[in-house]
Amino acid sequence: MFAGWQTFYQMTGEAAATLTGLLFIVASLTSGGQNRKHERGVMLFTTPTVFHLASVLAISALALAPDGERSRIVLMIGWAGLSVAYTLFLAVHLARIEDPTHWSDFWWYGAAPVAVYLALAGAGAITWAHIPHAADLLALCLIALLLVTIRNAWDLITWLALRRDP
Repeated sequence: MFAGWQTFYQMTGEAAATLTGLLFIVASLTSGGQNRKHERGVMLFTTPTVFHLASVLAISALALAPDGERSRIVLMIGWAGLSVAYTLFLAVHLARIEDPTHWSDFWWYGAAPVAVYLALAGAGAITWAHIPHAADLLALCLIALLLVTIRNAWDLITWLALRRDP
């Protein structure tokens, strides 16, 4: 099922790993510059962003692993299922924030990842069933997750830069 996709999964995995490292650098450089009110917000948005990048990396690594295709697909579906639960929890938490920093935060940090992980779980299920073009849908879901996360990382980094106390 994943034959011919090695370059794609290698590229998306490398992109996710690189962006995770860059996010760690930015978080380290901006740490300690926020007041207590902003520190909680930083954790609420930083951890899921790293989680999403780690998801792209993990799923790409699973797709590149040799042999045991069925077990890799089961792991992908399981990862997507756990990710749906985690992102639903985050979305509910974001929806309950009394004073959100921006109206779009819920949609980009909460709803969009939930939708992508649901689609990813569906892609895993149709991959399991060996339905034609399942690999295409899985790849599309990974690209969507990577793009949403890049957008969120950029939003987070610009927010951190503006909130740094003198």
